[in-house]
Amino acid sequence: MSIRNFCLAAVCSLIFAASAEGGEGIISLQYPPGDGTIMEYGLLGISLSVPEGSADEIMLKAGKGNEAERIPVEGEFVCFTVSLEPGINNIEITALKEKGAVDRVVLTVFRRSELISRYRVPPQNFKKVYFHAGERTECTRCHALKPGVFDRKPISPATFSAEKFDSGTVIAATSTCYSCHKALAAYPYVHGPASVWSCLSCHDPESEPVYSVRKPDSAVCYGCHVEQKNRWLSMKYHHGPVTSGRCTICHSPHASENPFNLFKPTWQLCVNCHPEKGTGKHVIAESSSSEGHPTRNRKDPVRTGRDLTCASCHNPHASDSPHLWAFRVQDAIQLCRKCHYDK
Repeated sequence: MSIRNFCLAAVCSLIFAASAEGGEGIISLQYPPGDGTIMEYGLLGISLSVPEGSADEIMLKAGKGNEAERIPVEGEFVCFTVSLEPGINNIEITALKEKGAVDRVVLTVFRRSELISRYRVPPQNFKKVYFHAGERTECTRCHALKPGVFDRKPISPATFSAEKFDSGTVIAATSTCYSCHKALAAYPYVHGPASVWSCLSCHDPESEPVYSVRKPDSAVCYGCHVEQKNRWLSMKYHHGPVTSGRCTICHSPHASENPFNLFKPTWQLCVNCHPEKGTGKHVIAESSSSEGHPTRNRKDPVRTGRDLTCASCHNPHASDSPHLWAFRVQDAIQLCRKCHYDK
């Protein structure tokens, strides 16, 4: 290749790279509107539009080490859900035409986490953008953005016939929220209201911003969990999140991979706030034992069928015993003898 042709090819490559990186205006983001968005939970719904015939596929890359996902363009609008990790998330969205990149945008989203201290405060210039606070006229072509009569369901699944909830088709037809938010409940453990798409049991359409949930969380949670409220508040000692009414520090209000809708398995959840208890020297730190007392990775000797965790010895909500000890014991010896009764 001659020097002239080589330079010409290089210039063309640079022009294409700049247009793909900077964008030809093919991808128009409907939501979120751009960089610097704050999200409270681990899912982000993204909606974009592309002119007819301008792209065949959308290539999505989100999260370190994750493989790129390809989404076919079947109309003007493309909507999908992305999983978020705590902290900064860079989401690459590339429009492809005949397998070549024709436009590319990168979204920067910050997912807040109450569990991890370094992710509690978002970077400067990041802000929350409430989807339902805008008009979203483009979205109303396909979606109803106002709650309908079926969204005002009673909270108890027992009030519905079993046949109705055997079919996702019926839920989709009777829930305005389902078509956009169905990924929220696509987990093994689902919170009661989310399982029957009774979103307005917690989200208030008259609030500001619209559909926000009253704070503290317990103002809403105790509306259904009356038994727990009465039991815990009658006890002497309370766990910090219970005292402050912040149930969603530990529990997902929608759904989770873990029992009790916990954001993480019990042991991992506890050591987020109590890292010193995860060193392997908890309980008998002054002992001559080189291993310390186990707090995980073995079966619970008292709670049959469960694994040993922090909750084997401590009540995570409230207790009448010091240090939130379980079993209503009053000293450490009584607690130890629940397992070591032969000592």
